[in-house]
Amino acid sequence: MFDYDSAAIAAILGTSLDAVFTIDAQGLIVDTNPAATRMFGWQREEFLGANISLIVPSPLKEKHDGFLRAFRPDRGVKHVLGSGQRLDGLRKDGSRFPVEVGISAFERDGQRYFTGFVRDMSERQHAEDRMRYLALHDAESGLLNYRGFAEQCAAAAGGERRMAVFRIEEFRRFSVAYGERWSIATVQEIAARLGTALAPHEIAGRVREDSFALWLGDDAGTRIETLAAVLREPYALDTTVFLLTVTFGLSAPGGDFASLLRTAQWACYRAGAAGRGGINAFAEGLQQSVVRELGIESRLREAVRDNLLTLVLQPKCRLADRRIVGAEALVRWSDPLLGAVPPAEFIPLAERLGLVGKITDWMLQRSLAEIAACPDPTISVAVNFSALDFYHPDLVVRLCDSLDKAAVPPDRLVVELTESAAVHDVPLVNGRLQALRALGVGISLDDFGTGHTALAYLRQFAVDSLKIDIAFVRDLPDSSPALGVTRTIVALARGLGLETIAEGVETEAQAATLRELGVDVGQGFLFGRPLPPAEFHRRVREQMESARL
Repeated sequence: MFDYDSAAIAAILGTSLDAVFTIDAQGLIVDTNPAATRMFGWQREEFLGANISLIVPSPLKEKHDGFLRAFRPDRGVKHVLGSGQRLDGLRKDGSRFPVEVGISAFERDGQRYFTGFVRDMSERQHAEDRMRYLALHDAESGLLNYRGFAEQCAAAAGGERRMAVFRIEEFRRFSVAYGERWSIATVQEIAARLGTALAPHEIAGRVREDSFALWLGDDAGTRIETLAAVLREPYALDTTVFLLTVTFGLSAPGGDFASLLRTAQWACYRAGAAGRGGINAFAEGLQQSVVRELGIESRLREAVRDNLLTLVLQPKCRLADRRIVGAEALVRWSDPLLGAVPPAEFIPLAERLGLVGKITDWMLQRSLAEIAACPDPTISVAVNFSALDFYHPDLVVRLCDSLDKAAVPPDRLVVELTESAAVHDVPLVNGRLQALRALGVGISLDDFGTGHTALAYLRQFAVDSLKIDIAFVRDLPDSSPALGVTRTIVALARGLGLETIAEGVETEAQAATLRELGVDVGQGFLFGRPLPPAEFHRRVREQMESARL
C-alpha cells in the first residue's frame, strides 16, 4: 500500500463519499479508497496497477495520458484539471454517469504523483435536469411552456415556418364549473393528442392557460386542418362527454419567432363571433383593430379597479297597457381617451381578462341598490350573467350576499342567462336554476330562438320567462319566417306557463304585432332608451301618479 504521511489522512479518505485515486506519472493507479470500488464497481486489486483511463469513457480515454504528460509545474500550473470539472465516468459494467473531478499533483521521494477526487453527480444531475424540465415545461400538461417553446423554436429555426395558436373557448367557465381536475385532464388529453398527431419537425407548447401554440412547416395550411380535426373530437371526464369549441389562428408567413406568435395570437383572439371555432388566418388590417383592443384592455382594468363604469336601466313594459313592470340593468363605459366603448366590445374582453366576475358583482350591487330605491315596490330588475359567472360554484352565495346587503326581496331580481350558455351543460345549469328558484329569484332565458338545442331541453329548465331575440323582432311584421318563429315561441311558452319578453322593439307596428301574437312584455327604444337610474325612477313616479288620477 502506498505510504501516506499521516494515518489520519488515510482514515479520512477511507470514509470519504468521494472516490480518491492516487496515480503515478505514467497514469497507473497506486492507491484508491473504498468509495472508488462502490462508485465504479472495480475491486481495489483490479484498480492497482491499471491505467486511470480505466474509468474514463472515450474519447477522453485516449487523451488522458496526454494530459499528464502536458503537466508543467515549472509554468506554475498546480492542477491538471483543477477542481469541479464535470465529466463522464465509466463503470465496470460499461455504464456512464456524470462525475465532478479535481486532479492535483504532488512530489514524493523525487517522484511525481497525482491525486484525483471524483464525486458522483448522478443525483445532482438528475435534480438539475428536473429543474430545467420544470422551467421549460407546463406542469399540468407536460407540454413546453412559453419559455421552452421559444427555445425549441429558436433551435429549430430554418426553412419556411408558420405559427398556429388555438384556444379552447369553454376552458375558463368549465374550469370554474368542474374544477382543477377537469382542466388538468383536458390539457393532458390535448397534449396526448398532439403527441400522436404532430410530425417530427413540429413543436407544440402551452403559452397561456386556455391557449396553445404550434410551430409548423411550410405546409401549415394543410397540417392545421388535420390537427384541428384531432383536437375537436369529444372529450370525456368520468361519464360526462364534452364537445369543446377550438378556435385557431394562423400567423402571417415569414418573420421571427415573436412576430409569428404575435400574428397567430391576433388571428386567434380577434377572430370575432364569425371566426369562433374556425381556422382564422392573419390578414392585413387586423393590426389596427388589435392596437385598439390592447388599449381597451389596459384602460378596462383601470375602469373596473377605479369604479368608472356606469349603470343604466332600460324600461320593460307590459304590451297590453304600456305600463313599466321592470327594468334591465345595462353597463356603460365612457373612457376619457377612448370615448364611449360599446359593451359588445369590452364585455368579451372582460371575459378573457378574468374581469367579468368583478363587473357582474358591481352590476348586481348597483342594480339592487337602485331597485331598492325605486318608488314602485312591484318593479323588478334583470341582471345579465355571463356563462363564466353562472358556472361559478359560488353563484348562489354571491346572490344571497348581495340581496342581504341591499335588503331587497329575491322576487325583485331576475337573473338573465343566454340560451347558448344554458344548453352547454344541462345538468349543471339546471342545478343552478333550481337553487335560484328555491331562493325566490326570477330566471329569464335570454336571446331565445337563436340556439339549436334549446327546445329539446327547455322543459328541464327552471325558468320563468323567455326573451325573444332581437333578430326576430327586427323583421316584424313583414317577415313570414320571423312571424312563424315568434308565434312558435309564444305557443311554447304558454304551454310551459312562461312569460314572454320581446327585446329590440322600435316601432309601433312591431309592438302591435307582438301584442297580437300574445307576447307579454316589450323592451326597446319605443318604450324607452337605457336611462340613468334617477331618470328611470322619475318615469316610474309619473306612472304611479298617472294611475291615481
